Amino acid sequence: MKRLSLLTILLLAITALTMSAQSPIAVDWHMGQNNTAEGNYSSRFVIKNVSKLPLAGDWQFFFNQFSRTVTLPAGCPVDIEEVSTTYYRVKPNDNYKPIAAGDSLVVEMVMRGTLINKNYMPAGGHVVMGGDMNHPIAVNINRAPLDKPGQWRDHKTYPDGNYMYSYNEAINGFGDGYTGNDYDIFPMPKQVDIEDGFTPVGNLVSIKTGKWFQWGGYSRAKKLLTEELKKRCIYVSSGQETVIKLLLDKKMSTNREHYSLRVHDGEITILGASQSALMNGVMTLISALDHSKAHRLQNCFVIDWPDLGYRGLMLDIARNYVAGPDKLKRIIDLMAYYKMNYLQFHFTDDEAWRLEIPGFPELTQVASRRGATLDEKGYLAQIFDGNGNPDDLSQSANGYITRAEFIDLLRYAWARGVRIIPEIETPGHARAAIVAMKNRAMSSPTAEQFRLWDEKNTSVYTSAQNYHDNVLNVASDDVYRFIDRVVGELQQMYKEAGLKLEVVHLGGDEVPNGAWDNSPDVQALMKRENLKNQHEVSEYYIKRISALLEARKIRIEGWQEVALNHSEAFNKVVAPRIAGVNAWSTVGSRNEVPYRLANDGYPVILSNVTNFYMDMGYSWHQNEQGLHWGGKVDEIDAWSALPANIYASARTAVDGTPINITTAGDGKTKLEKPENIIGVQAQLWGETLRSFDEVQYLLLPKMMGVSERAWNTLPEWSKDLTDTKAYNDARHQYNLKIGTRELPLLRSRGFNFRVGPPGIKIIDGMLHINTQYPGEMVTYTLDGSEPSIDSPRWTTPVRIKTQPQVIKAKAFYQGHESVTTYLFK
Repeated sequence: MKRLSLLTILLLAITALTMSAQSPIAVDWHMGQNNTAEGNYSSRFVIKNVSKLPLAGDWQFFFNQFSRTVTLPAGCPVDIEEVSTTYYRVKPNDNYKPIAAGDSLVVEMVMRGTLINKNYMPAGGHVVMGGDMNHPIAVNINRAPLDKPGQWRDHKTYPDGNYMYSYNEAINGFGDGYTGNDYDIFPMPKQVDIEDGFTPVGNLVSIKTGKWFQWGGYSRAKKLLTEELKKRCIYVSSGQETVIKLLLDKKMSTNREHYSLRVHDGEITILGASQSALMNGVMTLISALDHSKAHRLQNCFVIDWPDLGYRGLMLDIARNYVAGPDKLKRIIDLMAYYKMNYLQFHFTDDEAWRLEIPGFPELTQVASRRGATLDEKGYLAQIFDGNGNPDDLSQSANGYITRAEFIDLLRYAWARGVRIIPEIETPGHARAAIVAMKNRAMSSPTAEQFRLWDEKNTSVYTSAQNYHDNVLNVASDDVYRFIDRVVGELQQMYKEAGLKLEVVHLGGDEVPNGAWDNSPDVQALMKRENLKNQHEVSEYYIKRISALLEARKIRIEGWQEVALNHSEAFNKVVAPRIAGVNAWSTVGSRNEVPYRLANDGYPVILSNVTNFYMDMGYSWHQNEQGLHWGGKVDEIDAWSALPANIYASARTAVDGTPINITTAGDGKTKLEKPENIIGVQAQLWGETLRSFDEVQYLLLPKMMGVSERAWNTLPEWSKDLTDTKAYNDARHQYNLKIGTRELPLLRSRGFNFRVGPPGIKIIDGMLHINTQYPGEMVTYTLDGSEPSIDSPRWTTPVRIKTQPQVIKAKAFYQGHESVTTYLFK
């Protein structure tokens, strides 16, 4: 986290006093209805004058909301404009008359699109008086709940009471209880042979290794084991009855992560083909200890290896700074526990730059801060949320990781078998860097300049996130000098951490059409290099950047666009420079993309939105966290993915229509080079995130499905897709394993997680309720009020004489609660 100088602290204190000023207005927001007119929804602000004087027209109210066209009624006394992406201003116009003290102004709005869920509601309120943008006053927007049909997207899989009753019945309402043993962990080992007897692991154990452990850094496995045992109050001491042996055999397998674990009568032996293999064995032992009774392990012999060498997580802290160094370490701990070994560090995007880079102070002084501004001098305009104050580090809008903190983070991850891959989003998604360098040009004109933009570019374009100025000028040598300098600084950080920077992710996705159409610089480049269109301009950029990094002995990764639809000549030059391609946009016919890339010779990391986008909501419930452009993604969807059969990985379309997985691949691209599917990666984008609790909520328990499928790509149930019983039985055990074993463990370690909502159904006049996991407590209401832990508890079917307009129920489990389920009459 950013460390503050005395001067900065004084400035923050002054700012805090300013921000604590009393707002003259209070703001309520109410949702009306979707489809008020076709393709529009209605909502309203109620702006109340809470001061003691009439409110004249010298105020401006700012808020954030996903970009929407706003229409106001004729004669409305205020105007609403989007001054920058997601940043709106409400400003009195000539029709405005002062609001008397205690009175309110109602602003009726019609907005283009659909309000899908709570994440599309306005946030980030602040008011500016007298045009003084330097002293915004925070305004909490009191948002009325979404509790009536029509106030959220009407989706065929909306999780009302009946839908959730069927869902819970399918995964928890049949078959035997959980049948796992101590070694039934995530990810599941390939072979577990349980033997007679037990090996108790007391508070003291001995660790034995060979001399080779001192060579080549192999002591990492021993250090990891010692540290993890200590967390469980097990300490290492010589001469103890229980002995743990760590042994290396590089010839035991061609899979460098192959290991075996033997537990037998007081002796535990981990044999691995490499350092990584030994660390995998260590985490299997630790997981087994966590799931054993009083650290009394069943004797066993385990043989295990991962099917895929790349098992990753992409975490976006650029959109919102929801995980500083300490919180990132918590994520790394989770990854190590579930044997995920690559963290793609998404620290820069259009919305911010979150890592200190020596020589470029503006990247963090300007681009890691967001607040009230109309000109972005000194900091970015507020995006997504905030309170208008660019120096308030309690807001997810603001903050960055220092160089020293990043070096420490690299070491921490490496010690736990996790490699960090930095991502520098280019040539699109580069707005934060562009604005930072524009500020550099204005405030430090004598400093070395890096003009990442073409000042004469009059191109009109809109990116996927509604930006119009977020693409680099790829014709400028400054762009390549800038990236080379940033990469050089990253290399030095890795070197100081005792590591080597081997891969840099360069983004490459979502360059909007037309971004260079009217750029004189790029048009001159096209003429000079004989480039015919924007696609060939992108090819020029990728080839030049990949060559630049190749000179530093660094390979690149990128999103699928860096490798898609290129010529054979391009593939021949660029493919050898690429360490991995994230195939992400797999909705509909685009599900062929991963196999097309693999067949073209690219190493593919499956990043399917339909299975592995953690930022997709668990369901279409109006109060679930997350987005939905790729549908809903829960822990079942992640677990149902099949890397060897991408077409059978999604079981429903985005609109909720069931997919016949036995025929979904008919007539589509076949995987001819399976060796080029090198991994699986989960993505957690940050547009909807405001806190670390929300990060954990969206990761857990989805992350367990990702871990399982990255390790075991061909589950037994997938061998005959027509055998629905095999799938249902396996899904049932998977669900119980999460609910009865993993969630209690996560609670004991202080992690937040999601608990699925209850189902509600009226059967023969009786109120029936079911849950996702055994042992959940459910409360309900019949009067329309929100259930709480003190509401009536449901335990057995209840006679309902007259069904009310709405029945609500909520589940409570392991100290956490679900969203509320609604059953409307």
